[in-house]
Amino acid sequence: MDTFATLRDIIVEKFEKDPAEITPEATFETLEIDSLDTFDIIFSAEEKFGIKVPNEQVEIKTVQDVVNLIDKLRAAQGKV
Repeated sequence: MDTFATLRDIIVEKFEKDPAEITPEATFETLEIDSLDTFDIIFSAEEKFGIKVPNEQVEIKTVQDVVNLIDKLRAAQGKV
C-alpha cells in the first residue's frame, strides 16, 4: 500500500481538496488544514494502516512528515 497515495486519498475525502494540491511538500497550513484536523488525518491513517501512533509530541508540518511517520511506524510495528 503506497503511503503517500493513501494519505492523499484520506485528505481528499475528508476535506474535499483537489488531489493536485496535495504534494509531499505541501504544508497543512497551505492546504488550510488546522492542527485538530491533522490529528483526524492521523487517526484515519492509524485505521487504514493498522498502526498505533504514540501520543508523544511529533513535529508535523508537511504531508511528507506524516508519510515518514507512518512508514517508520509501519516498519517498527511489522505492518509493511
